[in-house]
Amino acid sequence: MRYRRPLASRVPGFLRWVVLLVPLACGGGETTDLRDVPPTDLPAEAAQDLPRDGGSDALPDPVLDDGDRDLQADASGDPAPGDLTDAAETAGCEEGTAWCSEDAYRAFACTGGAVVETRCMEDQGRLCEAGACVDPWAYGSPVFGTCPDVPGATPETLADKAADYDAIARRLHIHPDLRWIMSVTLRKEEVTCPEGVPPPCHAPPDPDHATWQDVAQWHSGENDGLWSALYLASQAFRYAVTRSDEALDTIRLLLAGEVTRMRVTGVPGVFTRQFIPPGIPGIACPDPETQKEAYTTDAEKDDNRWVQVRDDGCLWVVDRTTGQWTTTPAGVDTPRCGLQEFAGWCWLDNVSQDEYAGHMLALGALWRLVDDPEVRSTVQDLLTQVAWHLKQHDLYFVDWDGRQTEHGRLHALSFADTPGFLSAMSMAYILLGAEASGDAALRAYYDECLVQTHGQCEGWPYPDEGPYPDYLPMMWLYVGPEGCLSNYNNFSMVFSSLQLLIWFERNPVIRARAQEAFDRNFMRESNQPRALIVQRNPWFNFGWGAFKALGPGSDGPAWQAVEEGICSLRQFPARKVQAARDTESIYPPYCKQRNGDMAAEQVIPVHERCVSTFEWWGDPYDREVCPEDPWTVKMPADYLLPYWMGRYFGFIPESL
Repeated sequence: MRYRRPLASRVPGFLRWVVLLVPLACGGGETTDLRDVPPTDLPAEAAQDLPRDGGSDALPDPVLDDGDRDLQADASGDPAPGDLTDAAETAGCEEGTAWCSEDAYRAFACTGGAVVETRCMEDQGRLCEAGACVDPWAYGSPVFGTCPDVPGATPETLADKAADYDAIARRLHIHPDLRWIMSVTLRKEEVTCPEGVPPPCHAPPDPDHATWQDVAQWHSGENDGLWSALYLASQAFRYAVTRSDEALDTIRLLLAGEVTRMRVTGVPGVFTRQFIPPGIPGIACPDPETQKEAYTTDAEKDDNRWVQVRDDGCLWVVDRTTGQWTTTPAGVDTPRCGLQEFAGWCWLDNVSQDEYAGHMLALGALWRLVDDPEVRSTVQDLLTQVAWHLKQHDLYFVDWDGRQTEHGRLHALSFADTPGFLSAMSMAYILLGAEASGDAALRAYYDECLVQTHGQCEGWPYPDEGPYPDYLPMMWLYVGPEGCLSNYNNFSMVFSSLQLLIWFERNPVIRARAQEAFDRNFMRESNQPRALIVQRNPWFNFGWGAFKALGPGSDGPAWQAVEEGICSLRQFPARKVQAARDTESIYPPYCKQRNGDMAAEQVIPVHERCVSTFEWWGDPYDREVCPEDPWTVKMPADYLLPYWMGRYFGFIPESL
């Protein structure tokens, strides 16, 4: 592949973002005293006099210095000068000794009078400790607090709650013919009325014994793929911890649903938001006669539309210009057919970044954690299809009708979101595909077109875009006074992408840049009283604990964040059946949120919140009112994903 150097100036693309977003990010409100900000969040000029003693309150030494390390020179993974200790080049060493490089990226051992080198980071994604390669999150063998006395904790142990939730997930929330997980409404059963109450009286089946056959309605919606994938990710971590046959069986079942979710669209690499097969009680496609508008194509491609698969195996929709059913609506040259296996099905188009955040997190976790050959083969195929689709379509998702999906733009300066958001997402997805497939073309696309190791690759369609790692700090996620207008969908998508990027990236320089963005522009954003580090979100906190910079020069393990995550899991309800809640009357309104509602000043404790589909995806400052609803049971991915992550990364002991 040939290259051309980047354009000398990319100022116009950057300035567009500054002009658009700085006014939003710099709204009024009180600022935070720098003394109250975690030291790693302080600007260099404000923090230069802080101690550097390696303790939890010390400012870490810089992981890299952009003035001394050149990204293009280091992107191959070769060490920069000074990475190796002098002893590594010494012959005649003492037999049996072992040691680490100063940055802990490489291990050395004296064998047969010669030094043998192991590249812990470059080859294994690990750090060196005491001469051996260890998982980064295990560096120093940390033991975390267990939050024994948090108010609102349930009497059950964390392990007991996990066992109950894993059981109900498989028994109640997954129909074997649907192959994804959903919240449900249970069938009402007539019961004897209390004295003085006229019949009929009804009660739901006992959620502790109900099965999918007791479901009256499946809560399907446009984010089916996202929520189900987050549960699938939990089972990858569960399997890695327990080697459970049930976990592996569940993985195989839901992974078959992932395959269907992509294959039904007829477009390799493109998932559907929602699919519905015929003949399953409690869920059905929109009626093609009475709900014809649901299948009518959208002119702007900014609304999701249903697509019908008929007996001929072709995709049928209603043309918006003629009002007639057709396989070739306006803009489609030839019909997309060959899908006879899905005759009678319908599916929802216009898949979004939100959906892919879940799919890719699940597939990445499965690739890293599950050694079953059948699972690995399927995951490899799906990751490869996604990466090749993005490569072939210049980092866009292109739907069945040949049009770019509304929220399917991933290149850094596309204005679909901030450059940091988009660079993290596109880098993670291409890297996963390259790693899983071993495809040299995908690896070259990542190294040469996204990272731009030698300047812009030949044919790169975005001349204003520089190396994608340079954009990672440009997250700009906190919006409005005190961050009250922030979009929590974006927080969750960025978290998923950064977790994957750091997990899969073994180049120390690029990895360090992603970790710095994770720290300074995500978890511990300076001058933000609502920075994610204070929100006690166990999903974020455990990911932070596992993938923050650790080892030499860091500020050490995420002691407080991990324990606060455990606190939230202790408070998490033992059943996801809605009890009456009213936090609007308890917590006064403090600031306006992006949807116009008024948020509380402080994070609302987990045990006081309304039950939701996935608690950690939303705004923890929401003030809510919710009535009791014993018939609806929410699916439990929001407990199981952080719990099994915490077990895998060593934050939660089995006995807790």
